[in-house]
Amino acid sequence: MINDYALLTRLPLLQGISSTELLHLEDVLRLDIDELPASRLPIIRQGDLCTQLLWLVEGELLREHQSVHLSFGGDGEGFTTRSTLKAPAVIEVDRLFGLHTTYEHTYRAKTDVKMLSIRKSLINSYLMKSEVFRLNMLNTLSAISQKRALAQLPVQLGTAEERLRHFISTLFPGCEGEVEIVIKMKELAKYIGDSRLITSRILNRWDKEGSIRLGRGHFAIFDINTLLSI
Repeated sequence: MINDYALLTRLPLLQGISSTELLHLEDVLRLDIDELPASRLPIIRQGDLCTQLLWLVEGELLREHQSVHLSFGGDGEGFTTRSTLKAPAVIEVDRLFGLHTTYEHTYRAKTDVKMLSIRKSLINSYLMKSEVFRLNMLNTLSAISQKRALAQLPVQLGTAEERLRHFISTLFPGCEGEVEIVIKMKELAKYIGDSRLITSRILNRWDKEGSIRLGRGHFAIFDINTLLSI
């Protein structure tokens, strides 16, 4: 059972709910916080069915998404993105309902973490009866939708570097801090519509400037907001 109600009021979707209402929810839902050690083993796998509302209460999760498409030869090609999710955060609430109710990312405990979960079947029965929760949910889903729509808006891109920055922005809507992309240079060149040589020159310059850490088949961006704001 949870006794730290100040902690609950800081969690996304629960902010603004009164202590009295939280006490009632805690009583009927029997809320418990799970503590998990840092591990390379997945807590959630990309493609798993989203059957619960899940919060990261404390700690950090490594978030990974694999995007694969098949070439004409039948070989799997694509890219992998990695970023860090920091507490407090709600995990893929937009995947609870709708056409696609599976997780988009794989999650691993980057540090020791604390997590809170509520079964999907209990959301309509209890949480949706709270006006504050409904408004928080609506605002959160609207923000997610708008960030994704903004990332997909057509823009005037004249140079390969502008197209590369735009492509990166579409991969990490709403992300902050360090992110990583695992992709072959020839594949990245296809996505931005330029040559492998030009793409390589841009990444090598960013590496020398200290914006990224370039490796074989991947690169890490130290601060994605800084890179995209240049």
